[in-house]
Amino acid sequence: MNILVCFLTLLAVFRTVASIRCYVCNATDTSSPFQCGELFERYDTPDIEPQDCSDVHGAQYCVKHIGRFEVGAISCYQCSSAETMDCSDLMINQPDSPLQPMPCDSVHDAEFCVKSTALYGGIGAKRFCSSKDLGNYCNYVQNVGDRMEYRSCIFTCSTDGCNLSSTLRSSHVFIAISTVISLVLFLA
Repeated sequence: MNILVCFLTLLAVFRTVASIRCYVCNATDTSSPFQCGELFERYDTPDIEPQDCSDVHGAQYCVKHIGRFEVGAISCYQCSSAETMDCSDLMINQPDSPLQPMPCDSVHDAEFCVKSTALYGGIGAKRFCSSKDLGNYCNYVQNVGDRMEYRSCIFTCSTDGCNLSSTLRSSHVFIAISTVISLVLFLA
């Protein structure tokens, strides 16, 4: 009986020694942020320790996943203020807004949400999904025949529902009212 206990103990020790140890973490884990970044440099000392992988049958390699590996695609607001007023910055920020982020299943390899402001049947916004990072920038543009320039912006982000507008500030309200008054006076 003692020989059997010694053999099983040695077998358990041998199995643990023979197994590999891997870092097991998730970059979106809020309990230990910044511990599962893209790179571990030689001299980095992360707070996490490699885990024993003996419970994974036949484990021989550690695998590092990079990118989005959730079950579904990213979810973004998808609308145009030319089609619905609910897509405007003022309306989409309301707590009872009918618009909600929707999965980007119709866009192949969608990883980004985009908010674009420009002339879309009037100054407005489009919110959509993209497989490419379109960047973050604003330009002043003028269409052929226009007397005024307007500001056109692109904002790209990579988390669910991130293409919601920012909170309105008094300066934004002032600019919006000034723009409407200027257009009315210009057209009159």
